[in-house]
Amino acid sequence: MAMSKDYSWHYSQAREQWVDKFFNEYHPKHEEWKQLRQMFEIDELPDHDEELRYALESFDECEQVKLIHDTTHGHCLKIKWEHGAWWTGDNMHFYYCILLPIDKVEMYEPAALTRMKPKQRKLWHRS
Repeated sequence: MAMSKDYSWHYSQAREQWVDKFFNEYHPKHEEWKQLRQMFEIDELPDHDEELRYALESFDECEQVKLIHDTTHGHCLKIKWEHGAWWTGDNMHFYYCILLPIDKVEMYEPAALTRMKPKQRKLWHRS
């Protein structure tokens, strides 16, 4: 099954899953959380919950990127969001991972990329 979603889509999905996991497994006022989650978008929630603000700051630090070799797909860029506990006594763990096969992806030097026009970006997406 091929995924055609871009990085920002996966980032949003991982972030939403992290927020849901945080509140479903940790939040001390679970009923209050369920009401807030229905009333507000994720980006609005930190204004109403200080613990979530700290959790989201921590989420942004848990992204890891590495190059790996997969026997089926060749070289891949592995992007994962993985987080363990950041306070004493917590056993919450979060993992979200995507792979991007890069053997047939065109690479550009930074200077060439800055000169590229936005319309040329459509050339990056080959089927």
